[in-house]
Amino acid sequence: MENVTVASAEASVEDTVPSESALQVEVKLDKDVEQEQSEASLSKRQRKKLLKMEKWEASKKEKRRKEKEKRKAKRVEAIQLGLPVRTGPSRKELKRREIVYEPESPEVVVDLSFDTIMIDKDVAKCVKQLLRVYTANRRAEKPLPLHFTGIRPGGAVEKHLVRNDGYLQWPVRFSSEHFMQLFEPKKLIYLTSESDNVVDALERNHIYVIGGLVDHNQHKGHCHRLAEEFGIRHARLPLGEHVILKTRTVLTINQVFEILLNINAGKDWQKTLLDVMPARKGATAKQTKTDVSDPQQNDMKIVSKD
Repeated sequence: MENVTVASAEASVEDTVPSESALQVEVKLDKDVEQEQSEASLSKRQRKKLLKMEKWEASKKEKRRKEKEKRKAKRVEAIQLGLPVRTGPSRKELKRREIVYEPESPEVVVDLSFDTIMIDKDVAKCVKQLLRVYTANRRAEKPLPLHFTGIRPGGAVEKHLVRNDGYLQWPVRFSSEHFMQLFEPKKLIYLTSESDNVVDALERNHIYVIGGLVDHNQHKGHCHRLAEEFGIRHARLPLGEHVILKTRTVLTINQVFEILLNINAGKDWQKTLLDVMPARKGATAKQTKTDVSDPQQNDMKIVSKD
């Protein structure tokens, strides 16, 4: 009789306690309701922005997939034609290679204190350019000491950086501090297209600052104003002195860095600029003093670009 009572009690308890699958369904329904309420609370402009961001994320993944397929196809074609499938050292060889800097070598800072005035899409592009900077420095015969400064803890730049596994192992000095707190002001030279000063050669034991600001002309002259406020030197790269451009030209963070790398390696300005600048800009060598280029072509502001 007691056994029957116990069994009945257990059955009663089982009937009142929801199953694990029922709980999962309930939690999912709660989340769906919360999401619907959250979306309903968004303004029309916010919903439009959210939808645009979701579309951009989806297109980015699709673009990566296509790029990967394209690389594979090129590799297969090269193998079939008996061509080398790789030029230069492999990734493993680069990782094993120890980076050695020359004594009193010029140094480069990328100022990353602008994430609060950039949209997330442009921050992502900025970090992508940082990866190219690191890669170029890794492959360079004469690398430059490299610093990424002004990285706000928990900020947009840091959030995109952490998506690159092992980024803290890069031969780069990462710092949340502003570069003005890390270096002697007299050694700093901020690179900005608005400057009247021209870089003729890289100065030993000096630090060149590249503004990590990716935008669409919304903050033109911002880095130049900052340099003036900080009371530090500023200069522009000699684009108009060495090449003729058909259009106004802007340079990405990694393009500015690659130019500095090449000049540090002993290459001349004209060849360096023609090699680094995009071919679609139609840059040609400046032959004589009578060749005149638009001063606005000396623009080194960072462009929003993949």
